[in-house]
Amino acid sequence: MKFYVPEWEDAVDARYDFVHDELSNLDKQERERHFIWDIFDYETTPIDGVLISREQVEDSQRKYDRVTKLGVYDDPQLTIPDWLPTISDCGAWGYKSLPFPRYGNDDMLDFYEALDVTVGVTIDHLVLGSGKEKGRLYLDEHALHPEFSEDDLPEELTEQVDIMVDEWPAEWPDLVERYDESIYDVSSIESFSHHDFEGSVQEILQRMDHDPRAVYREDDKQVRYEMTLENAAEIRDLYDERNWSFRLMAAFQGWNPTTYGEALDEVLDMGYQYVGIGGVAGSQLKQVEEIVTEVGHRIADYQSEHGTRVDTHVFGFAKTDGFETIGRTGMSSIDSASMLRAAWTGGNNYHLTSDERFDAIRVRYASPGDDLDVAVRKSMLGQEVLHALRAFDDGESISKRVRGWYIEADLVLDALVDYLEEHRHNERYDARLLRELTTEFREHFQYGRELQASFSDDLRKRIVKLLREDHAEDPINFEEYVDLIDVAREVAKDFPQTADRVEELEDSTGDAATFKQVWTVLEHYAESGSIDDADLLEDYRKTLRSQPWDRCDCPICENLGIEVAVFRGNNRNRRRGFHNTYRFYQQFKRDLPKMLVVVGADSSFFNRDSVEGYLSDEYEEFWKEIHDVPVAEIGVVDANGVDEWWQSSPRSVSLDPGGIADQLRKKTERYDVVLYYDPDEDAEFDIEGVEITDSATEVRSEILRRLGYESDFEPKRDVQIQLEDF
Repeated sequence: MKFYVPEWEDAVDARYDFVHDELSNLDKQERERHFIWDIFDYETTPIDGVLISREQVEDSQRKYDRVTKLGVYDDPQLTIPDWLPTISDCGAWGYKSLPFPRYGNDDMLDFYEALDVTVGVTIDHLVLGSGKEKGRLYLDEHALHPEFSEDDLPEELTEQVDIMVDEWPAEWPDLVERYDESIYDVSSIESFSHHDFEGSVQEILQRMDHDPRAVYREDDKQVRYEMTLENAAEIRDLYDERNWSFRLMAAFQGWNPTTYGEALDEVLDMGYQYVGIGGVAGSQLKQVEEIVTEVGHRIADYQSEHGTRVDTHVFGFAKTDGFETIGRTGMSSIDSASMLRAAWTGGNNYHLTSDERFDAIRVRYASPGDDLDVAVRKSMLGQEVLHALRAFDDGESISKRVRGWYIEADLVLDALVDYLEEHRHNERYDARLLRELTTEFREHFQYGRELQASFSDDLRKRIVKLLREDHAEDPINFEEYVDLIDVAREVAKDFPQTADRVEELEDSTGDAATFKQVWTVLEHYAESGSIDDADLLEDYRKTLRSQPWDRCDCPICENLGIEVAVFRGNNRNRRRGFHNTYRFYQQFKRDLPKMLVVVGADSSFFNRDSVEGYLSDEYEEFWKEIHDVPVAEIGVVDANGVDEWWQSSPRSVSLDPGGIADQLRKKTERYDVVLYYDPDEDAEFDIEGVEITDSATEVRSEILRRLGYESDFEPKRDVQIQLEDF
């Protein structure tokens, strides 16, 4: 089973300066960015693939142009390694408030081909509940204006009808013409007026029914359901006309287990062998279990009847409590970014296990709009607590670390005055982009980074702005610099604020870096008027007492220590999200062990139409035993790699024993076990992690044993199915 992570530009600065909270380069295009697959190595990367949505790609024209030209594997920004499979979909959540998907089937096929992804997904439209008496009315936001906005819609209408307002695309795909001619191929529209919404609700809806600015549906979910299936049928026909480089997955929707099951039956009849359950992201666990159980039940029947295998993806779902159901119902892949997003949303944002979760310690930046003295105070408070936390983690004297920080910070302001007197008219500060001047300043001034860290980015920006305006021919009054620096001097008189108290604690016990000492600093910080986080202290106590980062073996925790448990900016928070994903993946592998089942290729392998055909013909007994096993992945190995059961047969085959052994050895780095079926007992290699057997029934039994399932396993059917709408 594979776990995919959505690609949402979740990258960090590879060379971020944690001590000074500085980006390696202020120009984003010049930074070396690391995604999760860059931080971990091949063996430990905590994902099995990447999900790329078109909606997300189109957020940036530069990114869209780049990936459609180069493909996702050759794009120098994404840097996705070629061993990670990719799924691409249309991103239905992004246009859920539109009456129709914004893309056409021809267009999506071309998009997937340009991206060079492993799997492309059919166009779906989320089935949304309403609960309103008279259905759903879609309005084109282009037709609204200050004189008539959404707030001006009649209350009687909004109470009875679900209203969805969004900017409609300038051009709709061809499918729209079959559903609503009135909005298709409309070059311009007039603005709504109060007259358009006069009369009874029924009269308004009758007018909207043929209005190019509106779409009304009494049973919207049924239309979305049918539209999703129609797209699956149409794109399948188009797909079969050409030799595309990607596998096609059919997304299907529903609103209860029965409708999901009926939609599944339809896409299976269309010939799909990879199907995706859409619309369950954010649903309750019980609801998802009911759906996947119904889907798994029907797929099991289909596999049994047709002697084939069907892969199933669950979009937007990866709850650890659901692993049992996901496994037993035969799902093949899942995706989610929830554990990554949890790193900066809400509490309990550092995950060690599903049961052990901790609050990251919030060390706040100054807020936009803060007065300069407030910004400086917040920065100094933050640096004091950060240095204390690091000393605690390193087992060193907290008071000495805090005093050492302050001594260095105290040098900054005097050095800044001297620097400005000598260099303020340097040609490097000629009027240019503020970002370029900031880079020049922070690299040329000895304490340019420390100035930002201890006295706020706001102070440094103000200094740089003055440098930009200050010219030898028309100098500004030097007192303008001094006035800014004096604000920082005045605030700095109150620091360090906790070193004396911590030193007393150190002297009284003779111990350094105790919990009580670091707590003195953190409690003072959280309770200070500038921060006001006293309500979070109990959660912080649990975090510092447990020190969970010391119990994690991921490279992020091993390299950064307590920084991972500090809630502060993208470069800490996203790294913590990567850590959370790693911890999730460890449980994923424990509950659903990663197993690969392979047979060896022979010289006839490349002549076959498909890998499945080769397996069912040459290894008939084996295929009958394992074609429907859950969780495990199935393929054929030669010296060039492993071809999965669903792929076309390769154009060439290498039977070099050493090459085959190397391929198997590499697979053991990503799989808990590789089961090698060798009925003729020809295999001569002995590789740790590869189990060789000449019995097809033993292969099946070993898979089920590792999953903890009975030998007479059938997909889980004991979840009570509820027929009500979700």
